[in-house]
Amino acid sequence: MDSEKKLDPVYDPNKIYTKESFGSHSSIEENVHPIDPLEDSPIEEVRSAVPPTDDHTLPTATFRSWFWGIIFSAAISFSNQFFWFRANPLTIKVIVVQLLAFPAGRLTEKILPNYNVPLGRFSFNLNPGKFNVKEHVLITVMANAAATSFDAIDIIVVQKIYYNQDWGFGGGILLVLSTSLLGFGFAGILRRFLVRPSSMVWPINLVNATLFHTLHKESPKEILDAEATTPGLSLSRNKFFLIAFTCSFIWYFFPGYMIPVLTSISWICWIKKDSVLVSQIGSGIHGLGIGSFTLDWSQLAAWYPSPLAIPWVVQANMLAGFVFFIWFLVPIIYYTDTWESKKFPFYNTHQYDIFGAEFDRDRVLTPGQFLNETAYEDYSPIRITGFFAVCYGQGLAALGAIISHTILYNGKDIWNRVKNARQASDDIHAKLMDRYKEVPDLWYLGLFLVALGMSFATIIVWPSDMPWWALIIAVILAFVWLLPIGIITAITSQSPTISMITEWVYGGIRPGHPIGNMIFKTYGYITVRQALLFAQDLKLGHYMKIPPRHMFSFQIVGTIVASFVSLGTTNFLMGSIPDVCTKAAYPWTCPNAGLFGASSVIWGLIGPQKFFATYSLYAGLPYFLLAGFLLPIPIYFLTKRYPNSWIRHVSIPVCMLGPTPYPPAPTNVAPCWAFIGFIFNYVIKRRANAWWKKYNYVLSAALDSGVAICAIVIFFAFQNTEIHFPTWWGNNPDSIDQCPLATANWTGVDVYA
Repeated sequence: MDSEKKLDPVYDPNKIYTKESFGSHSSIEENVHPIDPLEDSPIEEVRSAVPPTDDHTLPTATFRSWFWGIIFSAAISFSNQFFWFRANPLTIKVIVVQLLAFPAGRLTEKILPNYNVPLGRFSFNLNPGKFNVKEHVLITVMANAAATSFDAIDIIVVQKIYYNQDWGFGGGILLVLSTSLLGFGFAGILRRFLVRPSSMVWPINLVNATLFHTLHKESPKEILDAEATTPGLSLSRNKFFLIAFTCSFIWYFFPGYMIPVLTSISWICWIKKDSVLVSQIGSGIHGLGIGSFTLDWSQLAAWYPSPLAIPWVVQANMLAGFVFFIWFLVPIIYYTDTWESKKFPFYNTHQYDIFGAEFDRDRVLTPGQFLNETAYEDYSPIRITGFFAVCYGQGLAALGAIISHTILYNGKDIWNRVKNARQASDDIHAKLMDRYKEVPDLWYLGLFLVALGMSFATIIVWPSDMPWWALIIAVILAFVWLLPIGIITAITSQSPTISMITEWVYGGIRPGHPIGNMIFKTYGYITVRQALLFAQDLKLGHYMKIPPRHMFSFQIVGTIVASFVSLGTTNFLMGSIPDVCTKAAYPWTCPNAGLFGASSVIWGLIGPQKFFATYSLYAGLPYFLLAGFLLPIPIYFLTKRYPNSWIRHVSIPVCMLGPTPYPPAPTNVAPCWAFIGFIFNYVIKRRANAWWKKYNYVLSAALDSGVAICAIVIFFAFQNTEIHFPTWWGNNPDSIDQCPLATANWTGVDVYA
């Protein structure tokens, strides 16, 4: 079989690469596939980022990788949790660790002695030779588990700030550990569906893989072939990375410190600044963002995966969803005054009463933090902005579409992998990974059962306001949704959320119980989120040929380290800063707690029975779930009828993901993100394919790295020391994008100002 027959140059978001994708293949009888030296991935993006090779002799779980992994895990979990509380939160991305771990590893390579520590079967060498890429990957994976393991702490903060409830360190650590380890157990159990198949690309991992290979001066075969046949590619990827990194680092000083208006150039607002309508249409932060654009890479990277990493066909689908929901449906809702939208601003996540004033939460709470039905009836039903309501509908539509799409497009492949994880369609990377001992399913099952026991202890011993049987419902809900959501995330690197489903279910079971609702959400939604993060790292280990058992141990240790460090940091700050998470404690205002708090009020305190009641303004929102479920069906049959038409590229769940970051993302992000993707992943990829193969993912890694390092410099050198750039036209703290009325309602009033 010719190697060219194995390669599919078109990445299709609806396609599962099956046996026929590779040509005729005999069935595979053994655990280890025969390796064809000419074989490569069937997906061009993967071929450009990951070599189809492996050096199994490289040491992996070395003393150096454990030492630096724990150091960086503790550092990144502390710093991210510390800055989470600030008005301008700084999130240090794992790519910073990826960059710093390289010189750190090389340093220990130079200074540690070549000495065997005699510990019997656990003996190890302090310095087994040159610091290699597999050690580097394990350090990064452990740090990534640490950087993303504190989602449940958001709930802990909201419990204390909104409802004056404190579980102490014991209850908090059990909550954080149990949700994270439940997710890890789920990810391992479903790895045969989310990690092993070649169609489960996890595009953002290709950027990380490219950076690893660039730093360690390893190039995929596809790159070497392009260099040999195409002139003008003499600049090495290392030099290209340094040039792009330097430019990104220098440029970010402008939008990040000196000229914040570059974050959202909303030129339409400048035409008539005293007009509410013009501000609503033109503002890229608080309005529709028509004509608005950004010159700030961090703005794009904060809300979507890198536009250079996601295939254009995926981005086109997501842009279509954004245009429909945000630029078409939201203006219709607002300007026809549907749901009394004009009483409220165009775009925010605040809650209001029927008069357009702030919703007074304390007025409807009992001393036990439950809903006072009489007080609520005497006061006012809750109101939200039309934009916020549409985004709730979009979230429901996305979940409905994911169910039917998974059944129609992925059902057969899922069933085949239920019967056998190894398939004839396995790509070269799966075959190379078969050399290593797999983690037994019993390990993941055991971890899951331990985490489940910790979860029961948490909700029973501490005042969770959640009965034990509700935990079983939450875990089942998480497990049922994980696979379909994981498939879409693996294709797009943009994750749908079941946050609203979990809130809705518990709100239906026990309305008026906001604390119980948040805990139920923790074990439903956050468990899925953690599982997806673990699965993403498992795929990175798959690409980089890391022994699965080493991945298992490093991810668990990183999670445990992060849980203790993050919760300790949280308790310290909340106990030492007066009025923390209020305006009086500026800059310790906890801006990220707002969305969690709003959800707890809408779904926990008020409940879906009242929010979706037949007499409610929002009674029609649940029908979005049905519409989303039905839409993929005609697309599927049209694709079968016209397999070579453009319709084959349409993916309804992916379309629904376009508005996922909204709220609270700025509305100018999606169009700019898709435009950059079109330039690089459509125009350049087609017209300068060799350049794209060699430099595209390197450029993405360099832009991310430059912004991340510069953000740290700006924070510590200027913002943390209260050294502010002088106020001028490009740096107006009252309205960053020069749209002063964008936060007001139709009459020009902003009650939250």
